[in-house]
Amino acid sequence: MHNFRLNQSTYFFMSQLKHCGFLAVFLALLIFGGPMASAKIKMMRITPAKEKIQINHYRITDVVDERLDKSNYIGYLSTGAHNYFLRAEFHQTLREEITRFLDESTVQKGSAEAVVLHVYDYLLYEKSSFKGAEIALNTHYALFNKDGHRLLDYVITDTRNTGMFMSVNAGELLCRNLTSYLSEMDQKIDPFLAMYKSNQPIKVSYIFVKEPEQKNLLPYNPQHPLNIYHFVAKAPEQGTEPSAAECGLMINYQIRHFEGKAEAFIELLPYFDQARSWLRPGQDVKKRLAYEQTYFKISAFITNELIKELQEKSFTFNTLKPDIDALREKYVSRMKALQQEYIKETEYGDNVASMEKWSRKVAFYPASTPQ
Repeated sequence: MHNFRLNQSTYFFMSQLKHCGFLAVFLALLIFGGPMASAKIKMMRITPAKEKIQINHYRITDVVDERLDKSNYIGYLSTGAHNYFLRAEFHQTLREEITRFLDESTVQKGSAEAVVLHVYDYLLYEKSSFKGAEIALNTHYALFNKDGHRLLDYVITDTRNTGMFMSVNAGELLCRNLTSYLSEMDQKIDPFLAMYKSNQPIKVSYIFVKEPEQKNLLPYNPQHPLNIYHFVAKAPEQGTEPSAAECGLMINYQIRHFEGKAEAFIELLPYFDQARSWLRPGQDVKKRLAYEQTYFKISAFITNELIKELQEKSFTFNTLKPDIDALREKYVSRMKALQQEYIKETEYGDNVASMEKWSRKVAFYPASTPQ
């Protein structure tokens, strides 16, 4: 039997294939060889719109690629009777390809509000449904104003029925996705711009991120404590520390359209970074896991303190970004200070009395269920 370890890029690719149900097929091809080993790249372009798209209420001055993988890769397709996998890529960067489409297929008023288009997700894949074979495109776009303030997010999965030659129809799907998005934003953006300029209050809710885009990040879940397999990194040769856990707190937000009004969702992720956490060999595993679990819990404790403030705080649309930036700085700083205090006082878990004290200190009742 061959022993093998999946690297981070392979791990990321596997997680994307879960969207389309081909994980088992991919693993078989990866381990035993086959078409995947010699798969070719399918070069893609967004098909130009048949008619110019008229945009009246905003104009896009730039495109920003916010994806984790900023290469020309946009997903995978299979084609032909043998179902060969093809890696789908643009001829140029995603930013350049979308900019080309905007130049060729849109008419934008020069006097309209200047905005920047940010792309957070752009994944092409295939799926099966009761309709038969389909190709699908996951997208997450967001418009920002010239001052860098978020105006409106848009997340959607578009699909298209197809035959065995799925790549033939992919360009048209990419075109339809952008055409629909640009047209819908032209209908929805005006009330959001008015709310922003008039300093109106905005409803703010919070949600926990359960499936981070960075697959090495493990969300805090008291029902699933840390185990030895969560510590993926290799212990450094220098130093005497028995273990190390990289734990943190991510705070981001989106703005969605609900019945003509803006609503913000703050995304909270108290996390454990598996790729940067390690256990030194020869340690008391039970003791080390208990120590690092409490260390991880500090992230959740601080998140709970943040939620309490969110429930009491009022927000306005045009100060939302600086307000959230300030909250992020405040609570991440608190978390780091508390982590350092924990390490020092517990002596890496050797001080039993201090460990018990900290276990009580970071115990908390969760804030009310997020909306």
